[in-house]
Amino acid sequence: MSPVTFTSAFPEPDARLLAVAESLKPELTRTRLPLRNVVEVERDESSLLGWKAVPAAIPVVEDLPLLDSGKSCVLDLGEHVAGYLQFDVAGLPFEKEPADAPARIKLTFGEVLNDIAEPFEPYNGFLAKSWLPEETVVLQRPHYKPVTMRITNRYAFRFVKIEVIATSIRYGLQFSNVIATAVSSAPRQNPPELTFSGPEATSLKLSSEDKAMLLKIDAAAHTTLRNCMQTTYEDGPRRDQRLWIGDLRLQALASYATFGDRDLVKRCLYLFAAMPFNDEGLLCACAYEEPEPHTGGNSIVDYALLYTNCLLDYVNFTGDKATGDELFDIARKQFDLAARRIGDDMLYVVPVPKSLLGGEEWHFVDWQESLEKSTAIQCIFIFCLRALVDLAKVLGKPEPTVIVAGKPVPAAKLADQLRRAIRSAAFDGVKFLSGPDKQLSWASNAWAVLAGVTDSQDEAQKALLAAYETEGAVGGNTPYLHHYLCEAFIKAGLREKAVEHILHYWGSMIKAGGSSFFECWVPSQPRFSPYGAFASQSFCHAWSCTPSLLLRSMGLA
Repeated sequence: MSPVTFTSAFPEPDARLLAVAESLKPELTRTRLPLRNVVEVERDESSLLGWKAVPAAIPVVEDLPLLDSGKSCVLDLGEHVAGYLQFDVAGLPFEKEPADAPARIKLTFGEVLNDIAEPFEPYNGFLAKSWLPEETVVLQRPHYKPVTMRITNRYAFRFVKIEVIATSIRYGLQFSNVIATAVSSAPRQNPPELTFSGPEATSLKLSSEDKAMLLKIDAAAHTTLRNCMQTTYEDGPRRDQRLWIGDLRLQALASYATFGDRDLVKRCLYLFAAMPFNDEGLLCACAYEEPEPHTGGNSIVDYALLYTNCLLDYVNFTGDKATGDELFDIARKQFDLAARRIGDDMLYVVPVPKSLLGGEEWHFVDWQESLEKSTAIQCIFIFCLRALVDLAKVLGKPEPTVIVAGKPVPAAKLADQLRRAIRSAAFDGVKFLSGPDKQLSWASNAWAVLAGVTDSQDEAQKALLAAYETEGAVGGNTPYLHHYLCEAFIKAGLREKAVEHILHYWGSMIKAGGSSFFECWVPSQPRFSPYGAFASQSFCHAWSCTPSLLLRSMGLA
């Protein structure tokens, strides 16, 4: 039988731009960390996720009795890592007879206790079941001398459950020297801790309990960012393990404020530029590295527009205008493509998605099925247009134009036209609404403030508080939207509200047992997942890392 030949539906990557990206591929730092602590997992009705870990009766792995069929143990590393596992194992007879059959061992890698305390079956998620963090290994010839077993797949974990599925009745397994090798392109050491002594910090009047929680939140944000910084800015080391524009922008900003990365951001910008979604030059929403760099299977309009902001952020942080010059036209092209959905009334038309992921017409904003997105998307368009104008100024270029209804329109003029149109259509004098049913949401009002659609700081504050404090307003299901809400609070001069929200939202993930921050999180619905199964989601996710950025932007460092 001749091999099947596959052809890609996407354009061939730009070899020159791809070569630039590949030249920036980092070496990963590898850190060996022992897993010695054995814990037991118990039900805890007071915990949002329902479980707690307590020290086991025999708390050190080397002291465990032999484990035979049906026996297990749970190890706690004490921190979340992305990396690899290895361990030594010996097959020791209970009496005189040697081991006479293979040993079958199941490993479950837990980011949170639920991963190891709850069975994955029945699995009802619509994402591939193959993402579940478990692996079965077989030791064919158990021996009384320890042999080292190395798990070659990379996992994201804090906890490891080792289950002996089967041995013969003659022997048990002795585990020792369990090692996690953490990998990241970020420094192992955290940035300097937050300080609370400056005038901007003291004006917030934080309690000692608030300060202690903010330090925990900041540390978990560093962990989240570090473990997503691999050879690209991954969205999550548990699942997907790929590069997305929306995540990249927030990761890059957080890294500028903490680890100070430059080259990994530049690599990611070039990867997107090198691998468009279609022949028109539309950017793909995500990109893969393996087995060779290639585009993902979708494009997200708001992500494609935010590429410009990501490029502007990079140029402003690094001063690297050469990269800005080279990628400017690719960024500008996204506005021509998106502007085809601007109507004669200067309102952007968000199509009804063909599926949950929206197909080629995907507009994201947040994992919120009930969210009416028209106002938010229009404001994101304005926000990104302003970045395009600023980027041109930084690079010394003439003001860019955008093709609307077949005619070039100066970007600043178009931003003003879109601003007037959305104020007329969506602003009721206090707050911004969206769609024919006049939906009130965090997203509409946060993005209106960030895009400068509000006329004054007082108006911005009233709009945000109306959305935030009105019962029934559509909130956010992901830290991605919660970040932009907090950023809007800060821009509107509501710093106290931003800190209060960080303590409530990201702090509740800490209280739920997280040592990193989750992909989706609704404190009032802690089992929420947009994927149909709680185990499908990531518990260390790129867009969740921004408290480190937000807190530093408020002068707490």
